[in-house]
Amino acid sequence: MYDYSRYICVTNRHLYRDAGGSECTIDEYLQQLKRISALHPFAIILREKDMEDEEYCELAKRVMDICDKERGLIYVHSNINAAKQSGCNNIHFSIGELGRVYREDMHILDTFENISVSCHSMEEVKEAVSMGVSLIVLGTIFETQCKPGLIGKGLDYVREICQYVKGENQDIRVFAIGGINPGNINRVIEAGADGGCMMSWFMQNK
Repeated sequence: MYDYSRYICVTNRHLYRDAGGSECTIDEYLQQLKRISALHPFAIILREKDMEDEEYCELAKRVMDICDKERGLIYVHSNINAAKQSGCNNIHFSIGELGRVYREDMHILDTFENISVSCHSMEEVKEAVSMGVSLIVLGTIFETQCKPGLIGKGLDYVREICQYVKGENQDIRVFAIGGINPGNINRVIEAGADGGCMMSWFMQNK
C-alpha cells in the first residue's frame, strides 16, 4: 500500500462530487473523509472556511470521531471555539490570524498541542517561528488549479525556507502546498520539506 504519511489533506467539500457530478451532501463528504483518514496521512486540516460557526463546530466533532478511530491527526482551521467544543488539541491559522491571537491573548495558544500556520514568504516564516508554531504550511510551490495563473515559488524557495527553519528549531515541520501530487512530492522532500499538502487530489480521488 502507498505510504501517505508525508501528506497533509487540506479539505474543501466543494471539490468533492457525487456519482452524478453534483456537489456532495455532508454525509457523502464525511464518507470521503473516512476514506482519506484510512490512508493514514500525516494530518487532515479541516479547512471549510465558509461554514457558519455552529455548523463547523458540529462537523469538527464528527471528523474528530473519524480521525480518532484511525488514530489520525486533525487540525481545526482558525476556529478556537470549534477546537474547544470538539476536544481538538491542534489548530491551523493564517499568519495574520495567528498574529492577532498572539497579540490579544497569547496564553490561549498554550492550550493547543500543535499550532500550524500558512506562510508565503521568509518574513512570515520568521514571524511564525518566533511565535512558537510546530508546523508551517509553505506555499505556493507549484502552479495549482485552486489558484490558476499564480506562478509557483519553486524548489529553491523551499530549500531556503527549510534551511532557515531547521536551523532555528529542528522540531518545526515544513509541509509544502500548491500543486503538490504523488508525482512531485519527492522533489519538495529532497529540497528539505517534511512533506506536502494536497487538496484537490484528496477531495477528488475515490
